[in-house]
Amino acid sequence: MMNAATGMKPGERYQVENAEREHQFQGFFLDGKYYLGPELLTAVGWLEGQRFVYDDLDPSGEPVFPDRVAGTIEDLVLTMADGAILSLARIDVVIPVAAANEAGAEAQDELGLDISDDQVRRLHGKVVVITGASSGIGRAAAKAFGCEGARLVLAARDEEALFDVLDECTECGTEAVAITTDVTSSEQMLALAKGAAEFGNGHIDIWINNAGVGAVGSFEDTPLEAHEQVIQTDLLGYLRGTYVAWPFFKEQGSGILINTLSVGSWVPQPYAAAYSASKFGLRGLTEALRGELTEYPDIHICDIYPAVMDTPGFRDGGNFTDHELAPPPPVYDPHLVADAMVACAIKPRASTTVGGAAMVARLAHFLVPGFSYMSGWLTRRAISRNAAADRSSGNLFAPTDFVRGVEGGWRRTKPTHRLLLTLGVAAIIGGVTAELLRRKR
Repeated sequence: MMNAATGMKPGERYQVENAEREHQFQGFFLDGKYYLGPELLTAVGWLEGQRFVYDDLDPSGEPVFPDRVAGTIEDLVLTMADGAILSLARIDVVIPVAAANEAGAEAQDELGLDISDDQVRRLHGKVVVITGASSGIGRAAAKAFGCEGARLVLAARDEEALFDVLDECTECGTEAVAITTDVTSSEQMLALAKGAAEFGNGHIDIWINNAGVGAVGSFEDTPLEAHEQVIQTDLLGYLRGTYVAWPFFKEQGSGILINTLSVGSWVPQPYAAAYSASKFGLRGLTEALRGELTEYPDIHICDIYPAVMDTPGFRDGGNFTDHELAPPPPVYDPHLVADAMVACAIKPRASTTVGGAAMVARLAHFLVPGFSYMSGWLTRRAISRNAAADRSSGNLFAPTDFVRGVEGGWRRTKPTHRLLLTLGVAAIIGGVTAELLRRKR
């Protein structure tokens, strides 16, 4: 499906074809990101709508473009910040069939090519189940896995949004089915596994537990049923997903379970007590399950720990604070989590942290004895300064009427290492101060 604004299609590469600027832009655009080389290791630029944000620095370390905005893209035309007009052209990458067959699933890695032939996609034919696929990280993951050739089983409560995602994924030429599922229902989760196995001819290769909800508010102001629903979804929903996938993995002797956890699995979140309980509980669940896999070396559990992501979660979740909600900065691109999931599916690893702020927060929590008090004070202060809003259960018990999407529109600029360092130092100093004041009182 072509992006109506930029003119680019998913899975295809585009490069600057104007000779006078090719020395500056020797890389290519792919799925909303700009890469310098075929290794696809790190994106040095990205698209925010039609804005081309290019993280290019001069020899003194200052951004080449003001606010890192290099220009805007419309209908395959890049209009630079200085007024220059550059054309973009699709790159046709061709590989002989014999070479493709010989390279197999490793062709993209070793040859550095973006190949649409299903024979050389890295996850070609793998059956992947994704819960919470209608928006946010799950929706980004569906597209990422689909473009790698996986056969998708998409699950969520919102049937209409789910079929929108289905259409997006089939644009990559992959097979996919949508199964409306509420992860708080054991019967529906069993039906999801059964449907996935039928779709995969008795086989399920990868199961992604991702569906999640949240409720923000002081512990006593948040209704008990809201606390219970968060735990039903974020903890027991993952347990149910694992439980229904487990027999297939054991019978096959192989399988990959990917869990979307959170930096909140290591760092408690004041004013989101049930969310913290769920995420801390998931760590215990996955570590216990790993202990049962000593005789199954080809069954893997991969935990993903994202920092704060730019998803619709803060807009859609339960809000019992009497104020509007907004995510604390820095806020990261949810496609980074999708990329991490794909990487784990190709080469499993037990733990992956996404977003530098997650590491800073985890380190601060470990080093600072009064971190929870400081975090509570900062959260309370931030919420109280937001505009007033009515209390709402959001999407806790049913999908909302908001338009579904991957991003929530919270992200403005890319977080810098300087910002992360400043936040980390401030957290450590503030935490120590808070603990000293508490002890003095």
